[in-house]
Amino acid sequence: MFTPTRIVLVSSVILLTACAGAPVPPKPKPDLTPRLSALPDAGRAGFDCSGALPEVHRQICASDSLAARDRQLTELLHQRVNALDLPGALLLEANQRQWQLSRAGACGLGTEAGTALQPDTTAQACLDALYRQRINELRNWPAPPKVTSSQRHAWSTYAEFRVAEELRPGFCSAIGAALNRSLAAKGEADITVLSGATLLAGSRKGDREASVGGHRYRVELYNPGLYAGYQQRARGLLIDDRVVMDHRTMPAWIAKQPGYGGRANASSSQTGDYGSIDLFSYQGEPLALVNETWGFYSPAARGESAYAGVYALGSDIKPLCLFQSYLTPPRTDNLRGLPTYAQLNSALEQLAGDPLPGYAQSERRDLFQRWKERQWTLLNLPLLGVDEYQRSGRQGAIAARNDAAMEQFFLWSERNIGNKQRYRRLMPMLAPAHQELQAMFVGQGLTAAEAGIASDLLFHETFARSMENLELPEQVPALPAEPFARYQARYAIAPQPGALEQGRQFATLHSVVLNGAPLNVVSDFIAYETEVLGENRGIGPDGDTALMAAVATPDAVSLLLQRGFDVNARNQWGRTALMAAAQNGQSESVRRLLAAGADLYAETRAVENAGVGGPDRQEAATGRQTALLLAAASGDEATIRALMDAGAMRQAWRGYDQAICRAVSTNESLTTDQRDSFKASELCASTYAPLPVSAQKPIDIRAGDELIIREDGQSYPIQLIRRPAMTLFGRPTEMPPADLTEDIGPMAINVATTATRRAKVRVTGPLNLLFDDLGANSPDLLRFQVSFPVSGSPVPQAGYRVSQQPEQQVLSLDFDPQRHQVEAAWRALYSAAYTQGLNPAKTGYVVIDNRGVRRVSYQLVVSDQYEEQNP
Repeated sequence: MFTPTRIVLVSSVILLTACAGAPVPPKPKPDLTPRLSALPDAGRAGFDCSGALPEVHRQICASDSLAARDRQLTELLHQRVNALDLPGALLLEANQRQWQLSRAGACGLGTEAGTALQPDTTAQACLDALYRQRINELRNWPAPPKVTSSQRHAWSTYAEFRVAEELRPGFCSAIGAALNRSLAAKGEADITVLSGATLLAGSRKGDREASVGGHRYRVELYNPGLYAGYQQRARGLLIDDRVVMDHRTMPAWIAKQPGYGGRANASSSQTGDYGSIDLFSYQGEPLALVNETWGFYSPAARGESAYAGVYALGSDIKPLCLFQSYLTPPRTDNLRGLPTYAQLNSALEQLAGDPLPGYAQSERRDLFQRWKERQWTLLNLPLLGVDEYQRSGRQGAIAARNDAAMEQFFLWSERNIGNKQRYRRLMPMLAPAHQELQAMFVGQGLTAAEAGIASDLLFHETFARSMENLELPEQVPALPAEPFARYQARYAIAPQPGALEQGRQFATLHSVVLNGAPLNVVSDFIAYETEVLGENRGIGPDGDTALMAAVATPDAVSLLLQRGFDVNARNQWGRTALMAAAQNGQSESVRRLLAAGADLYAETRAVENAGVGGPDRQEAATGRQTALLLAAASGDEATIRALMDAGAMRQAWRGYDQAICRAVSTNESLTTDQRDSFKASELCASTYAPLPVSAQKPIDIRAGDELIIREDGQSYPIQLIRRPAMTLFGRPTEMPPADLTEDIGPMAINVATTATRRAKVRVTGPLNLLFDDLGANSPDLLRFQVSFPVSGSPVPQAGYRVSQQPEQQVLSLDFDPQRHQVEAAWRALYSAAYTQGLNPAKTGYVVIDNRGVRRVSYQLVVSDQYEEQNP
């Protein structure tokens, strides 16, 4: 007799046997029916008008006519660049970047980002005139004349049409031979080189359509954007308005070839299109030549080929010839094997800093991607630049741009001692990096002359584009010199140290001390500038003083101090001579400045859009730098110890001691042993005492200062911040304070779950305990709402509340449960409000953020009484 357990086991065995015996269903074949996807929206302007934008871009987006003008200019630029030789394209792109950055200054606009579109008719009229002029100049800027050359074009070195499959015997070799002749002569796959072939329509002809034999053929051309290099591409072919070829058609044929290695996707490019489609007639038959993209955007894997195909045309397409064409280089890391160039490239990127504030975010993305493409091409297809450099006569224009870049580099070095030190480290790297590039190109098979030109182009573009990002241009630039223009170069592409100084005479006290002139010369300049400039003697760019410039020469520091120069004078963002000496590891100058009464605790302040070059812009924008913090980040051991001995280890602000220790741990001027020694010393292992009373500054909480309120023997650090406007979804509740810790977790989970599953909204931030009326709470009972910020429109739920909170000004305190008491925290917030002239409201929040390190913030809503009385 079967027991129930045995019945279940037998049933299971039967089911498993049935499953094992069932055949695996075949994998469905992919649907390769040709179709064209919808074209992306072109947008109103040549950039994205959404989000925060500089003022120029906001004026453009506020005017339909200006937005259309910007798009017109952008499209014209792309057409000109893609039709140019590579050196000419680099020149024009660089010139356009400078023109973009010059617009704000030319039309009296700032560079601050914002979202408000408030038309300024005067500025818009100025921009309209600028755009009209630029469009006219671009249209009329001459292209290089067609030069007949007996030498093979460089593209014939990197590409060759080789028959991979011939479906009409004896038909394909003549086509391949003709395309190779075209490559050698023109550097392009021009089918008209084939005897008897006539171009009908497509990428290389103005017409997109052709009617042959009762059928209408149309090539779909478009510009897919940034990730196609803004090139014109072909996305498909139609016969009698029916799509017969899309981006998957030829790859499906390629995938059938023996030894096919596969690709990342089944498309002929990253953007889902072909490099070109040309319709032509040959031997009385309409045909289509389809080429995949070459170069940086080739779909082929490293070391594998792109393809081209020839199809017969009728009521449909019929494959005839498949060719291998361009072979993708095997290089993966552009800078691999180039340690000196890589080091120089990194240093130049730091020197240039982030893109200047005159660009929109979409334009910054373009800058990054286009440089990747250009650098890859100059490294991997060097003969393209060499060939076109010689054919197009760009020597004069490139030499002029190089001279301008070198001049800008030297002038940047004259701004302050930090720049001069970086300049002196960079100059000895230029020639070795250039020589390293030459050796690499010779290793690729280039002649010495070709390797020299290839190195010049890559080195020049790397260097010049960094210099052009140092500061906004002072005037609207003229277009680059015409092809074959004559120009006498002043500097080499990679000059030796000292070359930029030749022939110069230093004309200011600031420059004299910066460059370490003899003391008698310094003395003469002090006397001269004292008589001529008075209190402005020795002042350099950004308010940098002669004392700051002199810190690398301690005896010059002493001489300036003897002649009455202010030891605590500050530059535009508050840097002092002591900070300059500390930052640059000048320990003797640190000691002499301290002996003369330098302020050991001075701090810089944050100033937007100040400074030239990445390091100074970052320092100015960051603010709150001290001599000790700067020394900890980049000074030497002696400098750090000199400041420690002077008593610099005082708690300038909350977390200052931790900031010092973090800076020391990454200081590349120190050895590993020195860093470890500092981390084990009182610099990192002790609690800093407060600043001396004489060094403490008045607190301005409205300016971002942190206010310390002492309650019950503990410090409560408070800041004035703004809570953004938000929608809070929550559940009102009442509970004794003793139950809060245990009950709040489950309630928060319940609210978040209800919000996402039933109210159909997305939680966008941390838990907020909203106290609508702080005065309604007592030691026995708390009344508040457990809520989360959400996006979307919540579906109403019984027992839950949705509250729209406007942007609010709050006093905020990071609550430390190990040191702080709840009642004392609220008292500290109210005390801060009253002492700072702020009016506390009834509303408060407790924000509990468990993402990463748990953080609890107490927040009291306040308003500015002065603002209320004077709306």
